Amino acid sequence: MFNIKTVKQSIFFKQNWIELDKSAFHFNLKKVRNYIAQDTKIMLVIKSNAYGHGCVEFAKEANKSGISQLAVSSLEEGIKLRESGVKSNILLLDTIFPFENFQVAIAHSLTPTISSIAQLPILEHLAIRLNKRINFHLKIDTGMGRIGISSNIAKIILQKISKMSCVNMVGLYTHFAVADTDPSFTQLQLNIFTQIVRFARVYLNFKFTAHSANSAALLKNKYTHLDMVRFGLLAYGLPPFKNLDKIFKLKPVLTWKTLITFLKKVPAGFSISYGRTFVTNKMSTIATIPVGYSDGYNRILSNKGHVLVHGKYCPIIGRITMTETMIDVTDVKNVNLFDEVVLIGYQNKSQIKVEDLASLQNTINYEVICSIAEHIPRIVI
Repeated sequence: MFNIKTVKQSIFFKQNWIELDKSAFHFNLKKVRNYIAQDTKIMLVIKSNAYGHGCVEFAKEANKSGISQLAVSSLEEGIKLRESGVKSNILLLDTIFPFENFQVAIAHSLTPTISSIAQLPILEHLAIRLNKRINFHLKIDTGMGRIGISSNIAKIILQKISKMSCVNMVGLYTHFAVADTDPSFTQLQLNIFTQIVRFARVYLNFKFTAHSANSAALLKNKYTHLDMVRFGLLAYGLPPFKNLDKIFKLKPVLTWKTLITFLKKVPAGFSISYGRTFVTNKMSTIATIPVGYSDGYNRILSNKGHVLVHGKYCPIIGRITMTETMIDVTDVKNVNLFDEVVLIGYQNKSQIKVEDLASLQNTINYEVICSIAEHIPRIVI
């Protein structure tokens, strides 16, 4: 049995931590593997600190599971992984800017994405100067409207690349805008992309890995799988669309916990926190927990959200402050100082889902987990 108190005392002091279940992570990866074709590769997306879970830890766990392709969003993330001893292939999804930073990527064996025509000669000149052939992935914008070579000039760009001997296109990819909600537009994007893939392979004789499927597309349209699927959310046990659990069971990896650090009994008519937005209507027991919006616990949850204490849902009362939050534990029997509090996850038979917080905040589960501050200790169990 994992003893959080022992670990907590030896590693960190603030009574606010995240537990990460690596067995759940491997369970989710196995579910995806069983869903896709045997020869389809997997690229695990671990950008934004593995969606708040911890990029180094899960890069290493992914490697243990046989995944050798990772994707991050920034040079900083890629360098952090290299300095932590991660040997996997790492794709930089975002645009490298300024262009001089291509040499930083190459120095750390990170594979850049080419998403504009202006980047190509820079990469080619760098390859000539270093006297080495540089690998890259080319991104095509088929309807996302973020970054990528416009699909209507993609064939022209590919023809230019075919004449460059110092650079090597090892990947060709796109990204879906509404894979979770609009199958027609997703199919339109896929049709555009597969035509470009076919042109590159048949007419230009390119050898590369084609990839397009994010978590939602992976489950909703098997034709998006191509040579490789590229997903993140599913690995961490979070649904990319509603009602997923009816067709595809996952295990959440992340649990966010804290402890009660202050208890007080207050009379009726007693106000709580800034702005006096909550006033008790009876004699109440109020607990303070050491988590606030500086930790990524959104202030919007003030007077809306709940936490778990002894398996019971306890309301957040008053405004969430920078480092502390107050909860009403009046109805919890035998509540004590230092009792465990769950912000996200299970306690006894009760659960608070990431999606519950997302709904209250009028946002998506991605934002909730990515907003958890990096200073919160992550403990892999």
